[in-house]
Amino acid sequence: MIIFGVLVLIFLIGVYPFLDKKYTTKLEATLAEADRITYFKYVIYSEWAITFLILAVVYLTSANMAQLGLKLPSENSVQFLGMLSGFLVGVLVVMFVLSRIPYYQKYQKMQTNNVSYLLPTGKLDKRYAIFTAITAGICEEIIYRGFLLHFLSLSPFSLEGNVLLITGAVIFGIAHYYQGWKGVVLTSLVGFALSRVYFETGSLVFPILLHILIDLRFMLFVKKE
Repeated sequence: MIIFGVLVLIFLIGVYPFLDKKYTTKLEATLAEADRITYFKYVIYSEWAITFLILAVVYLTSANMAQLGLKLPSENSVQFLGMLSGFLVGVLVVMFVLSRIPYYQKYQKMQTNNVSYLLPTGKLDKRYAIFTAITAGICEEIIYRGFLLHFLSLSPFSLEGNVLLITGAVIFGIAHYYQGWKGVVLTSLVGFALSRVYFETGSLVFPILLHILIDLRFMLFVKKE
């Protein structure tokens, strides 16, 4: 598991961000729907492949899936459904309130300008954008929150507390290298927040849902300037 974890860590920091950059550089130059779909397919296929590989290795070792956050936050189904409903309503309310704040509108405009080439322009790439958002929400949470944080908490790293969360968030930010340094900083902050949600609930359910909502909102409801 240690050797596999080191290889995954090297790939996530030293290889994967540059593959993303390769695809997005071409897309940014052409802005063609076909290139956008190609990029979306790359994200979908690659992230599911990495996720399945991680889950297969975990399954074949003595590691427990629950250690990766793959469990419900509560064994009480009624309590869980109540938490889930409250969480979703709370997130939607927060998003609505933020959308009315000038500072957040400025931040959103800046974010959109940095990666406006990702915004779908047709029906087909919009479908792929939806699948990409769902894929990112599920796979990136398993990879960067579930597996990575668990691995970094083990020997020889033995990270814990905020040091663990910040390290994981920075690696998550590096994965968004194609967005430029501002994108790396912003996604690192988002990664830290998602990690806090994960640690508070002990489950990836809420981070996954929040991640999907964030990506869907950007892909489908943010307009190009």
